[in-house]
Amino acid sequence: MSMTYSIRNTLLLAATLLIMLGTGFTWLWFGSWQELGELEKSNDVKRAQLAGLTAEVTRFSEVYEQNETLTHRIDNYPKTLFPSHRLPHLYDYLRLADRGSVFLNYTFTDSTAQGSHGRMRFNVDGVSDYRQLRDFIFTVEHSSPAVRITDLQVRPTSNQNNLHEVGFRMNLVAYYNRGGRNVIPTYAEQVRGELPHNPFFPLIHGVAPNANNMIEPERSRLQAISGDAIFLYDQGNQLRRLVLRERVHLGYLESVSAERREATFLLNKGGIIERVTLRISQ
Repeated sequence: MSMTYSIRNTLLLAATLLIMLGTGFTWLWFGSWQELGELEKSNDVKRAQLAGLTAEVTRFSEVYEQNETLTHRIDNYPKTLFPSHRLPHLYDYLRLADRGSVFLNYTFTDSTAQGSHGRMRFNVDGVSDYRQLRDFIFTVEHSSPAVRITDLQVRPTSNQNNLHEVGFRMNLVAYYNRGGRNVIPTYAEQVRGELPHNPFFPLIHGVAPNANNMIEPERSRLQAISGDAIFLYDQGNQLRRLVLRERVHLGYLESVSAERREATFLLNKGGIIERVTLRISQ
């Protein structure tokens, strides 16, 4: 039976449509999808580059602000030379720089002259709180007189009453001009350092004696609990009352639990942190 004209055209159109769909799917599979994958990888690379550039912009902003601050300081507080090699000028400057917060010993070493200009060398040593020494060093480095620290030695001391105390020794060079103004130069401002941590602070150290007869939890007996307050017999067998967060020897009362009938103290034993729990005897 011969195929009718309309059926033949329908089959031809269906075959053509199938061929077009197959061709399109093949193009998508082998062409566009692969291209999309490459574009995705390219986008990942660009995202990483954008993150790096954003970080660079942030660092640039920080550096720019620091540069503006230093430029302002240089423009408004220029370096000056001492008017002569007279030692009182130098000693007065150091006295103003430390403002009495640092215990200093001065030792003059020598003076070298080159025409009307010259330089004086001297040593400074003593003891100080680390933070005060840090501010003194920053002040000397950033103040208006041209004084340079050429050598610095810092060491911890054995002062148990002040664990932040350090001993130091430094060599300094001051520059002068005999033809300069006959005035004592002053520093523009006392510059605060930006190193809050004391690297010389001992991690493990001795503990101060109980000079104020504070409660020693390890030598005490818990007697009763009332809300956030406790009653205990201390090391001298005296009944004492404590509230939450109140200080004891080497620490404080950290927590109270009436349900568990116990109180916990947080103690710092020379850098070693311990918790001591007292319970009411049954």
